[in-house]
Amino acid sequence: MRVTNRMLNNNVIRNINRNLEIMSRTQEQMSSGKAVSRPSDDPIVVARVLAFKTSIAANDQYKKNMEDARGWLDASERALDMATATLQRARELAVYGANGTMPDESMEALAAEVDQLIDEMVQIGNTSYGGRFLFAGTDTPEAPFERITDNTDPEFPVKYNGDTQKLDWEVAPQVTITVNENGKYVFNQAIDTNGDNTADKGIFKLLYELYEALKNHNNTQVSNTLGQFDQAIDHILDIRATLGARSNRLEMATSRLDDTQIGLTKTMSKLEDIDLAETVMNYKNQENVYRASLATGAMVLQPSLIDYLR
Repeated sequence: MRVTNRMLNNNVIRNINRNLEIMSRTQEQMSSGKAVSRPSDDPIVVARVLAFKTSIAANDQYKKNMEDARGWLDASERALDMATATLQRARELAVYGANGTMPDESMEALAAEVDQLIDEMVQIGNTSYGGRFLFAGTDTPEAPFERITDNTDPEFPVKYNGDTQKLDWEVAPQVTITVNENGKYVFNQAIDTNGDNTADKGIFKLLYELYEALKNHNNTQVSNTLGQFDQAIDHILDIRATLGARSNRLEMATSRLDDTQIGLTKTMSKLEDIDLAETVMNYKNQENVYRASLATGAMVLQPSLIDYLR
């Protein structure tokens, strides 16, 4: 095969451009810190990196859901802690009022405090978290409890305006956790008066009965409420235990998700990120090759017909 000067020139220029392109790619890797930045660099690696990024983004959202769910559960538990304290105070007043030697004026003073406890319990039932009412079921924008004065209303003395639906947060693929307890179950289904394991009286009704008994100086009726207050307190404590168990589960799930995220990030980094020391060494080698190709090209391209005619 006849080798011409044009062929030599083209080969030299092509090789120089190829070496320059290799240097440019390595330089881009050093500046970005990424071994691959486009599908053409390595389609298989890029596909795996994108899959890892999708998983990491999904887990970030699940973690936000868990944090919101824990916030909701913890806020509910704090509200029920206040409800427990309110019931315990009401029971103390009932113990005082059951004393047959207490003057009428003192009974009426106790009744006035119980009336305030009813308002306090309504406020607890209307506790909100982030602008959403905790005990309203799924109707979270509206306050669920309203104190009424018309005793012909079947929900007298406090009306429940929420629903009984569950709020479920997705905390993993195909995994949800209920973060709420509706106010009807918490406050209106707390006491079994018939012994048939069915709650047929609510906390507000119990407080109002205590208020009426104290106001009417009826020691016997006051005494009859003591056992029911014990039931109501136990009912709230059971709900608090359930909420606490869910919160603990979310705490463990969050910790497990953090470990998963670390593993995914490390694996993705091995695929995507460069070894800087190795890349710098490669770049210096490529630079030397490029300089050598320039020097060789200068010698190859230098001779011409004019050189021989001198």
